[in-house]
Amino acid sequence: MKVALIGNPNCGKTTLFNRLTGSTAHVGNWPGVTVEKREGSYRGAKKLTAERVDIVDLPGIYSLSPYTPEEIVSRDQMIDGRPDVVLNIVDATNLERNLYLTTQVLEADIPVVVALNMTDALKRDGDEIDVGALETALGVPVVLISALKGTGVKELMARVIDAARSPRVGESVISGTAYRALVDRLRETLAAENIEHPLFRAVKLVEGDEAERKRFPNMAAALDGIKDKLPDDGYGGDTEAFVADARYTYIAKNFSPCLKRAERRSGLSRSDKADKVLTHRIWAIPIFIAVMFAIFHITFSEDILFLNSWFGVKVTNERLPPPPCSWSRRATSACRVSAFGCKACWGGVPAVL
Repeated sequence: MKVALIGNPNCGKTTLFNRLTGSTAHVGNWPGVTVEKREGSYRGAKKLTAERVDIVDLPGIYSLSPYTPEEIVSRDQMIDGRPDVVLNIVDATNLERNLYLTTQVLEADIPVVVALNMTDALKRDGDEIDVGALETALGVPVVLISALKGTGVKELMARVIDAARSPRVGESVISGTAYRALVDRLRETLAAENIEHPLFRAVKLVEGDEAERKRFPNMAAALDGIKDKLPDDGYGGDTEAFVADARYTYIAKNFSPCLKRAERRSGLSRSDKADKVLTHRIWAIPIFIAVMFAIFHITFSEDILFLNSWFGVKVTNERLPPPPCSWSRRATSACRVSAFGCKACWGGVPAVL
């Protein structure tokens, strides 16, 4: 069984991968690119299934549109790598932004499980997610976890293995527009030709995805002629922008209400208050200069904090007692070893301190 981990950068995906695979993980590069490749086996698979569960940690991405090497690798491995199930890791503290990628993953004909990570941070802020409502809205299993603390991980993998045994047909959040009619027509045409993931490819063709246009040039040319006849949608013919806006609109309407935010005692958190000062348009540069001066002054100055020149307090770097060079010479016959111990190590430690 092959499980593909996919998610935004800094969502805790690699932390979860390390927890699941442990010492079985190995790191390399994907063929033809310098993007890091992580693979391993789930350590607890024997308790859940007789099969071996291989896990692939795909590069962190925000979208499945192939503009960067990371996006190309993640998309190719998810669509053409034929995983048995996709485990989509979502940062629960940034639900709306992370679910944008989820709406794209759901368009593929692959079983999907959504892991809401960083729930410990969510609880610390007093926020809650209605998992049942979100699971119903997404149409796939949703599990609360904390990859850092390991909570919910066993339940998550049980749901992943169960999901892998049941086929799934992709669904799109794009609806109620002329573009949805185009998507449906393209999907039917691709399905009739036995093309894998017809809905995913149909949506990408409507978006103007270059990879899909090169793969299906005849369909792309016919699609251009149809789109030219459609009424103005307010995006100047930029169908990619239209689809992106449709995704965020659907997320805000159907998924975001599942997140219940706690009442904040003040308008700004401690982090926000610090950012307000440290990134101030006037005070940010002086604060940066002061911090850098303090770092270099403490590191290199012989008059720490000007205590000697201003207050007459002499601050010296007391050296360690003389090294037992005579003992080291007797203990070793090699002069180089003696010199290394007496001069390099014994004399260098005070300089570092």
